[in-house]
Amino acid sequence: MRYFGVEMERVQLPTRWSVKRIRRRGAATVEFAVVCPLFLMLLAGIVEIGQATRVNHMLSTVSRRGARSASMSGASSSVIASRVKTQLSKMCGLKEQDIIVTVAVAGDKAKDLSSANKGDEIEVSVRVPYSKAGMGVYANLFSTMDLKANCFFEHE
Repeated sequence: MRYFGVEMERVQLPTRWSVKRIRRRGAATVEFAVVCPLFLMLLAGIVEIGQATRVNHMLSTVSRRGARSASMSGASSSVIASRVKTQLSKMCGLKEQDIIVTVAVAGDKAKDLSSANKGDEIEVSVRVPYSKAGMGVYANLFSTMDLKANCFFEHE
């Protein structure tokens, strides 16, 4: 544009909308920095709950199988505990020394299955520390907790 023979450049003054845009330029980055860690923690919690549910379901399945085997005549407590540990370690990928199996006859944990009478209640209890079954940050956070499943059958 020419004014009085001098070439002038047109300067655009900031409008109301462009000033707001300049002021909010870093707001999205700050919002992302605040929300992203919270979202990731929520996502990790969902994964951890899924893992705990999966392991708890497997504990229940293995304890049911163990109680069914223990209810048959001729079974012994040590054999049932060994079978349960082997099955659970194959299913979940846990170490056998981390799995705690208790077999009780008529509520007495010291009594062996070989001395069980017909009609006695057989309980197979399987327990795993959460720190061994969990994954991620929450496994250490809830390390004092255990995942546990029980199953009761009547001796035949």
